[in-house]
Amino acid sequence: MKKLAFSRELKKIGVIGVDEVGRGPLAGPVTVCATYLMDPLLVKKDLFLDTVRDSKKINKALRNSIYQTIRNKRTNIYLVKYAIKSKSASYIDTHGISKAIRNCVKEVILDLKKQGVPVYSIKVNLDAGLKVAIEGVVEESYIKGDERYVEIALASIIAKEYRDSYMKRIAKEHSNYSWERNVGYGTKEHREAITKFGPCKHHRNSFLKAFK
Repeated sequence: MKKLAFSRELKKIGVIGVDEVGRGPLAGPVTVCATYLMDPLLVKKDLFLDTVRDSKKINKALRNSIYQTIRNKRTNIYLVKYAIKSKSASYIDTHGISKAIRNCVKEVILDLKKQGVPVYSIKVNLDAGLKVAIEGVVEESYIKGDERYVEIALASIIAKEYRDSYMKRIAKEHSNYSWERNVGYGTKEHREAITKFGPCKHHRNSFLKAFK
């Protein structure tokens, strides 16, 4: 398929960005988000204060503010649409983290399509290591894409806020592991809790070889 000329068309049809969070934690799901931005420059100027930052490097208050703005005002001037998909710890144990992420990426793109986004006419920009792998979709991945492209950065923020909120909710039922603080990552506190109490249903057993 011949690649589209995007330099001018982006201003008319927008762009899609994709990123994932939760590749490395010992517990909880992996989460992928795809964002559709009609006007990336407006989003960068108004929401990112004219900067682009990876979700892990942005101020927590600003990150949450951006997330809430998009979440609560999806029909506002920013014209942002998004899709989120997660795969559970048990799915990761059964199919592997790579397949879990790969399937999430496909699912978020198809979800945007259901929302009316013309995914076959828009370039999809992804953070390094991610692929759409859907025939007819024009895609490109970038090293540190979440620091270069606002659509990828926004996907990173939405995915992180969504996943963190989920981990904090289930932390109430599994208080031994302090997920309200570590959101499933392998901190010293979390590892010591696994050693003491053993894993629960939200742990990725395939990631816990050191505790077996």
